[in-house]
Amino acid sequence: MSSARFYKWRSKYGGMNASMMARMKELEAENKRLKKMYAAMIPCNGSISRAVGIRPSQRKEMARWAVTNRKVSIRLACAAFAISQSCYRYRPKLCDENAQIADWLLLLTRRNRSRGFGLCFLYLRNVKGFGWNHKRVYRIWRELELNMRIRPKKRLVREKPDALAVPKAAN
Repeated sequence: MSSARFYKWRSKYGGMNASMMARMKELEAENKRLKKMYAAMIPCNGSISRAVGIRPSQRKEMARWAVTNRKVSIRLACAAFAISQSCYRYRPKLCDENAQIADWLLLLTRRNRSRGFGLCFLYLRNVKGFGWNHKRVYRIWRELELNMRIRPKKRLVREKPDALAVPKAAN
């Protein structure tokens, strides 16, 4: 063993016992494995980026697009778009009641545009007697894009007050 090699070994492993050296070898192997995983994901980084602030349904569509068009594996697409594989494979059960809810909401908002979601939901629940969940009705309300804009408050226009009188002398 050359002296250079010995000094290099001593700088790396000097003062360690056998268990610490074994742990260091394990960490190096894990680091190597993680680098390989990262290198495998680099080609996808151009087309797939972390989707933050996007609804899960949109992320699911983006993952589907990546799998079909970019030939990325389902596992990698789901990891890149932060959705579970069960979410990716889920097929919603389309219900006829959803169409009925949408028809009622459109009818109510056409009749009286100033009604918000709360009044429409209470009308459907209390007057018409439907037992639909408010979360379900609100989901359909958003899909129909019936949200009204919030009007800013009108400010009162005030006249400027008279300027303060300046005293001519003390007291």
